[in-house]
Amino acid sequence: MAGLYVILGQSEPARIEAAARRLTYFEGESVSLRNEDRCAFAWVGVNDPRLWGPAFDPQTGLYVLLSGRVAFEEPQWQAAERLTHLTGGLACKLLLDLYLTGGAEALERHNGPAALVIWDPRSDELHLYSDHFGYHPVFLYRAEAVDGAVIATAPDAIAGDDQVTVSDDDVSMVEFLSAWRTTPPHTYYQGIRYAGAATHVTWRLRDKKFHERIYWTPFQDGFYGTFGEASRALESALQPAIRNRTLPRLGPVLSFTSGGMDSRAVLFAAHPDSEIIALNLYDEPNRESLVAQQLCKVCGARYLGFARDKDYYPRLMRETTRLSNGMWSIEDQHYLGVRGVVGAVGANTVLTACTTDWLFKGYGLEKRHRTLFGKNLPLHALVPRRADAFLPNWPRPVPAEYERQVRDRFDAWFAGVPRELTEDRHWLLAEDKRIRPACYAVSVSGGSMYRMYPYDTFLGDRAIADCYSRMPAKWKLNARVWGDAVSHMAGAARDVVNANSGARLGASRGEILGSFAAGWLKRRLFPSKGTAGEGLATEGSWPNYGWYVEHSTTLRDFWAAVPGEDRQRVARYWGSDAWAVPSEQWRQVPLDYFRLLTLLNWLDLRREARRDSP
Repeated sequence: MAGLYVILGQSEPARIEAAARRLTYFEGESVSLRNEDRCAFAWVGVNDPRLWGPAFDPQTGLYVLLSGRVAFEEPQWQAAERLTHLTGGLACKLLLDLYLTGGAEALERHNGPAALVIWDPRSDELHLYSDHFGYHPVFLYRAEAVDGAVIATAPDAIAGDDQVTVSDDDVSMVEFLSAWRTTPPHTYYQGIRYAGAATHVTWRLRDKKFHERIYWTPFQDGFYGTFGEASRALESALQPAIRNRTLPRLGPVLSFTSGGMDSRAVLFAAHPDSEIIALNLYDEPNRESLVAQQLCKVCGARYLGFARDKDYYPRLMRETTRLSNGMWSIEDQHYLGVRGVVGAVGANTVLTACTTDWLFKGYGLEKRHRTLFGKNLPLHALVPRRADAFLPNWPRPVPAEYERQVRDRFDAWFAGVPRELTEDRHWLLAEDKRIRPACYAVSVSGGSMYRMYPYDTFLGDRAIADCYSRMPAKWKLNARVWGDAVSHMAGAARDVVNANSGARLGASRGEILGSFAAGWLKRRLFPSKGTAGEGLATEGSWPNYGWYVEHSTTLRDFWAAVPGEDRQRVARYWGSDAWAVPSEQWRQVPLDYFRLLTLLNWLDLRREARRDSP
C-alpha cells in the first residue's frame, strides 16, 4: 500500500490530484480521490481495492480510508460481504460499520499495522488512528491549526505540496548520520512531524478544535508470572495473528524466509488451505538457503531462491532512498530488487518477520555478552544502567555545533526513563523508546515496505501488543521466550536448526554453547571468503557490505560525481570531509559509508523534486 493524503479545509481538486501523483511510486497502482466541502482525500495503493480500498456510507456520508492492513477472521470477511448498503473495500466496510455501532473509540485498537482515517460529516470531525507500535508511517503538518492541516504517509509528499511551507531540519540529518535514525517525532523537515504510535487524533472542523490521545500504553497490566505462561501466551497470540493474515482470500502469500527462527513462524502457523511461497535471498547458496529449503520441505511451502547480483544494493540505492524518504539507510533496503519476482508469482500478501528482534529478543535492551576466558559468548546479561543511545547501534560523535540540539532531543524523548535500571519495567521503558514508533527503527526496511508491496506484519497484531506489554525483559534475552514459543509452533521442524546459531529452536544454554564452540572451531579450521570478510557472500542472509565499497563502480562513480554544495553540506553534518577518507578505510566501516550515500541520494532527489515542481 503506497499511502494516503488528507487535506483539511478548502482546497482545489488539482491539489489532491497532485498529492496522489507524489504518492504513486509504481505504475498500475490504484487511486481513489474524494473532495468534500471541508476536506479532501487521496488513497493510492498496491493493495487490492476490493478488499482494502476506501469505504463510503451514502446514508451518513461517512468515509473511511485505510493505509496498511487490519486483520480479520474469515467470518468477519463474510459479514463484510453482506454490508451491501456500504460501498468500497471490505476491510473498510467492517471498520465503518464498527464506527457506526461503537463510535470513535471502537476503532482505537484496530488490529494491524495501519493508519486509519474516518471522516464524519455529521459532526464535521476527522479521526486519525495510528497502530500500536507505529509500524505504519503517518505524518502531520500544522495539525494544531486544523484549517490547512495535512495528514500523509510520507513526509516528502507533504514537502512537495506547493501549499505547504517547510524548511529543512539539519539536526535530523545530523542524527541520521550519527545514529542511523532521527529522534521521533522529528523528520527532515521543520513543520512535519510523526503522528505518534497508538494515537487517536481528532480534528473538529466546525469549531477548529484539535485533540490527540494515546489509546494504548504498554506495561500497565503486570507481567506473566512464569516462563511457561509467557511462552504459551505468545504462541497463542502468534497462531491467529499469522493465520488471519494468510487466509485463502488473501493469497497467494509470499513470505520472505531465512534459515533463522523468526520467518519460520509464518510457515508453520499459516492457514492450511493457503498457497505459501517462501522467498529466500542470498548472494551465493549458503547455510541459510539450505535450512530455508529444509523448512519448506517439512511444512509444504513452495521454496523460491533468489541470488542477488553483484551490484544489488548500489544500483537500487536511489530508488530505495526515494521509497524510504531517506529515513532508512540503504543497507537495510533488502527487498526492492525482487518486485518482479513477487509480481510474477501473483502474491496478494507479502509478509516478513521484521522487528521480531526488537519486540521479543531484546535487540534494544541494555545488555552485555557473557564471557569465558575473555571471549564473548552467544549469551547476554542485562546491564543496570541506561545507555544514552538508540541501541543496538552506538552513535558516532556529532559535530560540536549540533551537540546540544541532539542531546536535548534525546533527553526529551527518554524523559521519565530511569538511568539506573533495577527492575524489568525500567529496562522495558528504555527499550520501548527504541522500538516505538517502529517506522523509525533501524535494521528493518521500515515504512518503505508499505510503499512497494501489499505488505503486512503479524507483529502488528493487537494480541501481540498485549504479549509485548506483559513480557519481562529477562525472558527476551537470548531469544528464550520467542524460541520456545516458535519451537512449539514448528512441530516436526523444531529440530531443523537455526541457521544463525546452529542450534535447534528452544535449545538449552548448554546446547547453544556447544553449537557456538563447534562453529568457532570450524571457522578457524575452514575459513570461507565470506566469513573472512574478503568476498561479497556470507553464510547469512545479508552481504559483506564492505565488498561493495571496494568493488562497486556504481558507488565509486556516484561518490565522485557528488556536487560541491552537497559535499560541503554533508561535511558540516558529518564533522569532516568524507571525500578525504580513502576507500580502504570506508571498507572497514561500510555502514557509515552507506548512511552518507543515503543522505546524498536524498538531497539529490529533493533538488530534483524542487526543480520539477511548477
